[in-house]
Amino acid sequence: MELRRSRPHLFWIAFFLLGGLLTMWASQNGWELRVLIVPVGSGPLFVFGLVSCLGALALVASAFRPTPIVIDEAGLRLRVAGINRCVPWASIDAVLLERPVSTTGGGVPRLVLVPATGVDVGVAAEYANKVDGRLSIILAGLDSLRASQDEVVRAFERYADGRFINESSTPTKVADEV
Repeated sequence: MELRRSRPHLFWIAFFLLGGLLTMWASQNGWELRVLIVPVGSGPLFVFGLVSCLGALALVASAFRPTPIVIDEAGLRLRVAGINRCVPWASIDAVLLERPVSTTGGGVPRLVLVPATGVDVGVAAEYANKVDGRLSIILAGLDSLRASQDEVVRAFERYADGRFINESSTPTKVADEV
């Protein structure tokens, strides 16, 4: 299964592209940028429009980036968190779907990779996960992926052979108030 990045909204691409083109056109046709009543000329207005257009093009380019996480029988193909390689299941101790730590109760679960001892996956494991405290690598938050949490859980349960821990579905203990 491929866990693809979420798509940028077409509205924002169109907004920034058309706004930038309109701003660049206006700067070339006598408009000026005024900052607190002081006119600074058409140059800064043109630069603002250019930056807006480049931002829209960056959003379009982000839609064509390669799939960050591919899950299959052989392991994980990762293009995320500084890792750009295939990691076989033998090199992985666990993959966690970790519940976010938040005092307000909000937040998005995230995928955390716990590499096997002595295995180099390309980046240093510096994050102590919330499940068992082992050093881990945060792969991605579920809000940055198109797949739903249920689809991610089903894919890892199918391919991970017991290495998947769904910590986000376990109930939290509520402290009794006295």
